[in-house]
Amino acid sequence: MEPSGEFESDGLTVRMRSARASVELERAIGERVALAAREGRVLAERFDFEGRALWLKGDHLPGKARWRHTLWRAAGRLTPRERELERLNWLRARLFRAPEPIACGVVSSGVVLRYHFLAMHALGPNEPLSSAWTHARENERFTWIDELAAELARLHALHVVHRNLFLRNVLVDRAAPPASGDPRRLILIDPWRAGAPLPRRGFDYDLGALLLDAVGVWSAEELTRFLVRYFEQREAQHAPEHRRDLLSRAAQRRIELARRTRRDIPQWDVRAAVTSLERDSA
Repeated sequence: MEPSGEFESDGLTVRMRSARASVELERAIGERVALAAREGRVLAERFDFEGRALWLKGDHLPGKARWRHTLWRAAGRLTPRERELERLNWLRARLFRAPEPIACGVVSSGVVLRYHFLAMHALGPNEPLSSAWTHARENERFTWIDELAAELARLHALHVVHRNLFLRNVLVDRAAPPASGDPRRLILIDPWRAGAPLPRRGFDYDLGALLLDAVGVWSAEELTRFLVRYFEQREAQHAPEHRRDLLSRAAQRRIELARRTRRDIPQWDVRAAVTSLERDSA
């Protein structure tokens, strides 16, 4: 996507990339992000423009991060919000449910980046899976488990790792289900880290992130159901994985994530999980 708009705002330069925004919409977005940049304020807000509901997210780049991202971008590396637009488009092109991006860009003072942002079409009523789980009926949970396992297996079969797949970054669509057509209810968000598998950041990382949130919240039956469905779908996608090896690595990634975020987590018995998985898969 080529740069499509640039303008000045009280000493700041807003540079935007867009394939779907009019000049007027770009200006409206730019004014909001320039104000947030001047105030050093994180953006996560909905706003209306000509009858359309939009969602705008943006982050300031403080201290050393400004210089780091300035140098990286000069070398051709996009900022996280710019990468997020590309990853969302990639997901949507492959029929994953994800927000529809409109524009992204940066705000700079001179040559130094100060802010980066992303505008999207606002989603309808939704709730993070992490909170929806606490008041869901059993049949709803099973439906979400089956869908999440299938979508994650499909993503991995395409050789892509989400790398931010915590339950808070999976949304449950709370709009009325369609009478026909796509029955899926889950929406993937915040995929800005997504990419090809890397050492210690591969398929095990996505599973480790999910298990970090799920173990102790999902029942043993629900965890086993998720893993059975995931490995079944990997085989159906002609991309099977060695179960015991992948789950052992996922358990290690879970522990590493817990340490990094300073979370106390319950133990997870990998051997028992593999035994249950093999029994239920037989």
